[in-house]
Amino acid sequence: MTQVAPMVKILPLVVVGILLAEWIVVVWWVVALAAVACSVASLSLRPRWVGQSYGAVAIVLWALCSAQLHRPQSGTQMESVVEESVVVTTLPTVSHTSRWQRSEGTLNRNGQQYKVIISANTLIPLSLGQRATISGFIAPLPEGSYGSLMARRGYYGTLYITHPDDFHPIDTLTTPTIASRRVQQRLIERIHTLGLSADEEGVVVAMLLGNRGGLSPSLRRNYSLAGSSHLLAISGLHVGLVAMVVWWLCWALPLVGRRGHLWRNLISAGVMVAYAFITGLSPSVVRATLMFYTAQLALAYGTPRQSVGVLSGAATLMLLANPNNLYDISFQLSVVAVVGIAVGYEPLSMWLGGKSPRRWLRWPIGTVVVALCSTAATLPLVAYTFGTVSWVGIFLNPIVILTAQIIVMSGIIWVSLPLEALAPVAKWVIGGAATLQNQVVERAAQLPEVVTEADVPAFVVALCYALMALGVVAAMVTKERKQWNNTSSK
Repeated sequence: MTQVAPMVKILPLVVVGILLAEWIVVVWWVVALAAVACSVASLSLRPRWVGQSYGAVAIVLWALCSAQLHRPQSGTQMESVVEESVVVTTLPTVSHTSRWQRSEGTLNRNGQQYKVIISANTLIPLSLGQRATISGFIAPLPEGSYGSLMARRGYYGTLYITHPDDFHPIDTLTTPTIASRRVQQRLIERIHTLGLSADEEGVVVAMLLGNRGGLSPSLRRNYSLAGSSHLLAISGLHVGLVAMVVWWLCWALPLVGRRGHLWRNLISAGVMVAYAFITGLSPSVVRATLMFYTAQLALAYGTPRQSVGVLSGAATLMLLANPNNLYDISFQLSVVAVVGIAVGYEPLSMWLGGKSPRRWLRWPIGTVVVALCSTAATLPLVAYTFGTVSWVGIFLNPIVILTAQIIVMSGIIWVSLPLEALAPVAKWVIGGAATLQNQVVERAAQLPEVVTEADVPAFVVALCYALMALGVVAAMVTKERKQWNNTSSK
């Protein structure tokens, strides 16, 4: 008989607890005590269904407690800020009008730490890790979905500093996050030594290190219209490519001894953690790293039930750690895309010849399959959230994902190894792939009616994913019944 993976049962209960926090306001420690009591009851009471009922309530209460502790902060009205302390925590980027620079920082107000967006005059010498006293004002986050999203990501408001006399440096701090950003800055400087054009370097830095400050407005617009803007943000694709390069560089380790495979996995895991730090430990990077390893574990299992269970476990952990992820579109897209890949990769790959004896075909086929699975799985959510669908992106993504792989993998090799003598070759490969990708995206963005308005009701999106879930369950049941029948016949 087919059983449902435990984490598949737990994930909906966690979601219910997080949603309850939107409707009721409770004292977190009271909820925590109730959750502890229910947890103890679930382990001690009999019959079994009684204990399971208390366990389900305990999970809902733990999620509700976590959601209460992570309620977003937000500024109320525009407030004057006088002689407050701020620490610059990201690399400042200058707008293309060269009048304002943008960064992020931590504002100390009355002993409380607030995450803010810093918008400062370019005459002000902002630098990474700098602590300063400032005079300025905080503008509250904008109303609507964007402001709500930024609040859930932990931002308090936008700090404006308009005059150089309003900024007084104190000292320079070093924290793990700031140190990782400094490494990122050095890697950006190394990419700069290749002498790429502005658009080439902007795309390479964005795709490789997650810093999009060098992207021009026209380039951003082209990628958005072509439905390929996800390539410019660090995602599971980029994380997976970095891991692939590490595996190639460590190809001989399994030949050393019986523990060679273990060492290769450990080195790969260490590099991926370092890569997450270097790209700034942003929520999207952390999610991508965790989801990548989750997808690897899921694909390593033998049945769809176990694959979905592993993915559900990862989503549950991320939601309990930060319940605001539930409302973050990037989290939603990550989960849906990885589920689509885990469920659809094997059958679609077999159909397209991904197991072909011609090994040189497996890489491009596998790349196209990943793009098709993730695009199909996220299409209803994208249409509902953004109200538009780039139809050309459905056909373009499987193509540009190939150039994206060349950019990321060759870029990782260039910034990681001392290959100064090969700089002309690196420039030709990396710059050529970036130019080709930019030109393809630009041509696609110029097509007539490239973007279609899509007023998709919420119930239609829910119906689409309900049908997908039923299809997954049907596949799970069918495959496991076949396995059970084959086993019993023997």
